[in-house]
Amino acid sequence: MESSITCLINVERTSYGLQPVTSNNDLRQAALSHSNEMVSQGYFEHTSPAGVTFIDRIEQTGYMNSARTWTVGENLVWGSGPLSTPQALVTAWMNSPPHRENLLRPAFRELGVAAVDGTPVSRSDTDGVTVSSEYGYRTYSSKKPKHKTKARKARKAHKAKKKRH
Repeated sequence: MESSITCLINVERTSYGLQPVTSNNDLRQAALSHSNEMVSQGYFEHTSPAGVTFIDRIEQTGYMNSARTWTVGENLVWGSGPLSTPQALVTAWMNSPPHRENLLRPAFRELGVAAVDGTPVSRSDTDGVTVSSEYGYRTYSSKKPKHKTKARKARKAHKAKKKRH
């Protein structure tokens, strides 16, 4: 289910001339925790009842660690019966302007998809599925930061003093 959804997302992206996204385990972990929580607690929102946002969930996985800049996004969907197929779920996102915008955002390079059995309406719905997809992009500094320590400054000053004498 998850790999099919990822594949269909990439079909949509490439049909619009965009780069495909690659799977990322940190993003998947954030998605999995949210899908499980929505089904078990019976809600369907980007922010949990405890106030945890998708940015908080992604950050908790370490996805942003060492990144100079990052951009993240989230799409949620659930369906039951014929509306729970990977194609039906991706089509639902594509038919919703804000979800479509995330799915087709050129900056996104990574994706984590998690599909769990059940829906926010009924966790025992054996024909239902709840899906979270977390999108991300990170940049890292290509230059090493120049840090001057007190010891280095002192050595440099000492060498300069020796040259003057």
